[in-house]
Amino acid sequence: MTETANTPAETKAAPKAKTANPCQCSMFANADTGERLECNKTTTRQFAPGHDARLKGFLIRLGAQGIEVTRAEGGMSITGDAAKAAEGYGFAHMVASGIERAHAKARAKAERAAARAAAKEKGTDSSDTVKAKVGRATYEGRIEGDEFVYEVKGAERRTTKHELV
Repeated sequence: MTETANTPAETKAAPKAKTANPCQCSMFANADTGERLECNKTTTRQFAPGHDARLKGFLIRLGAQGIEVTRAEGGMSITGDAAKAAEGYGFAHMVASGIERAHAKARAKAERAAARAAAKEKGTDSSDTVKAKVGRATYEGRIEGDEFVYEVKGAERRTTKHELV
């Protein structure tokens, strides 16, 4: 009666073979121009290191411009907006919020331009601006009554303690 003893190498299961697939970022393109992220990397995961961030930036940029995205997968092309294209990934919420931030920034820029145009039309000259010293710093602003009105980091400030320069 002979027994064969299993060696530790025999009891271990053979490791599964990992297949290398193309990086997912190369599957997306601009639907209008066909521009895509150039990527020839292969990986055992969805993305090569750092390429998920590349794709996220690409989708935010196209979504902010209102351009549709085409995803090529298995011989088929699916076209839709950038936020929908990112839904299968863990960063979809970041793409959606990035697009919204870009839209808010564009709206704010348009509002500032409209305010500048209205001020110019109204006849507000730069000759109304004066320089005054407040504390140790010198600012440009305007005089309203006995107050000096100036801006610091986008916020309007008023003071009676100033010295015209």
